[in-house]
Amino acid sequence: MQKPHTELVRNFYKLLSEKNIPEWIQLWHDEGKIIVPYPADGFAPLIDGKTAIHTAFNGLFDNFERFDSNITGIYDDPDTNAVCVEYKNDALLKNGTPYTNDNIAVFIFRDGLISEYHDYFDPRRFQTVVDAL
Repeated sequence: MQKPHTELVRNFYKLLSEKNIPEWIQLWHDEGKIIVPYPADGFAPLIDGKTAIHTAFNGLFDNFERFDSNITGIYDDPDTNAVCVEYKNDALLKNGTPYTNDNIAVFIFRDGLISEYHDYFDPRRFQTVVDAL
């Protein structure tokens, strides 16, 4: 049996792969935050609040022709209310440029929704996406 947070995280990546940002944003707490400790040049290290996340991801995903996120590992820790995920992105920008990256993310939950999302990835590879914005 999957734990509720694990199911929510799987849905998070499913909706991103479908580029379904209207449903994806419903997984977020109003005070949610995206924290990127090693951002690419020109990409914010913090996106603060559900409204800001929605705006940022609408703009970001407008640049993708195709976006696939594939979970390769998922680790749920009910004692800390956190889930850690290993995943791979395989995408194609609308300008024809491919984008791939290997990521690790940590999700923190509040009231059954995502309150923090810490995303660790190679910023040099993500620069391709930022440059397309």
